[in-house]
This record gives sequence, structure tokens and C-alpha cells, in this order.
Amino acid sequence: TASFDFSGSEAGSTFECSLDNAAFAACTSPKQYTGLSAGSHEFRVRATDPLGNVDTTPASYSWTVDTTAPQTTITPGGPAATTTSTSATFNFIANEQGSTFECSLDGAAYAACSSPKDYTGLASSAHEFRVRATDAAGNADATPASYNWTVDAAAPQTTIDAKPAASTSSTSATFEFSADEQGSTFECSLDGAAFAACTSPKQYTGLTVGAHEFRVRATDALGNVDDSPA
Repeated sequence: TASFDFSGSEAGSTFECSLDNAAFAACTSPKQYTGLSAGSHEFRVRATDPLGNVDTTPASYSWTVDTTAPQTTITPGGPAATTTSTSATFNFIANEQGSTFECSLDGAAYAACSSPKDYTGLASSAHEFRVRATDAAGNADATPASYNWTVDAAAPQTTIDAKPAASTSSTSATFEFSADEQGSTFECSLDGAAFAACTSPKQYTGLTVGAHEFRVRATDALGNVDDSPA
């Protein structure tokens, strides 16, 4: 919709209006239009004084009706789908110049933001980033761009599931172990030796008489290492 107020420099003047180059037709101030289509428009108005003199340079005003929401896009370069990083940076654009943006993390209320948007101190869990653009006419993107990813900065926990008795006459030993994260790999150490890759079960033979210590630690698929080996 649009409403125009206008006046003439001579008392008693009458007016004619034109919208989008239509023929001039008698009108009064204010002149209102409704149901305007999206796109560019031009309003013109001319005065005629009581003696019939017509303004040969009508007053005019041009404007654009924009009812189309912009489209928001998250550009490449964000976090991996699964990552150990507790920080994330997002870059985004809209297909209409002059658009502003609002961002939301994990379902929080949208708040004004700009590209790039940085987050730090993220918890180890699933996350969702959403961003929507609003164009200069106030149209907001009803389908915000979104990205889902998982932060896994937590080390797996390793458990020894089977082991020899605390005191035994056997010079052999077999250990079975597991981790609380699927896809984890393991490293084993006997009697303070350097950790080396191993799988469950781990067997030792020819052990000397005396005290022994077995240690095993898990590393998850993202490289987080259990810092408290079983």
C-alpha cells in the first residue's frame, strides 16, 4: 500500500494523479493505493489552478515494493561434521545486498550477528547453528540456513574386562579390555614400557616371577586419548 499527500502553490487548485504511467485522473490529497504488485512504481501528480493553467512538470516519486524474502547461505569453511574443537566459525551471505542477519545456536533466540560469526567454549555434544537474513524492505528469510555438527573433546574411558588373578603361579597373562566409545583403538604397556598399539585380548607369555603392571588406554576416532589408562 502507499499514501501520498500533496498540495499546489495556488489556492483553489485541483489535482490529477497517475500511477505507473497510467493516464492522469482527477484525485484529491491524500491519494491511497492498495494491492500494489512487487516491483518498481512511479507516482505523479499535477495541479490545475482555477483559471485552467496546468503544471507541466508534475511532481513525481519512485519507489520499489519488495515482498520477496532473501535467501541465506552458509558458505564453506565451518567446522567438520564431527570435531574435537570447542570453537566454531561460520561465514554466511544473502542473495540481496544490504541484508542484515540474525543467528541462533542450539535453539536459542535469534540475535543480530554478522559474518563471520565465532563461537568458543562449546560443550562436547551435538550443536546446531542457524542464520537468517532480513532484506532492506524488512522481509525475513522464513527458511533459515542451518548446520549441524558434533563436538567430541572428551576422551574415552578404558575398562579392563578380564585379567589374571592378583597372585598367580602362571607365567602367562591374558587381558580383555574395552572403551565406552565405539571405534576406539588401544595402546598397551607392560611394566612401564612405552605404550604400543594392541587389540583385545592382549596376551603375555614367559613372564618373570615378581610383580607386574599392565596398562591400557583407548583413543577415540577423533584422536582423544584416555589420560587415565586402566
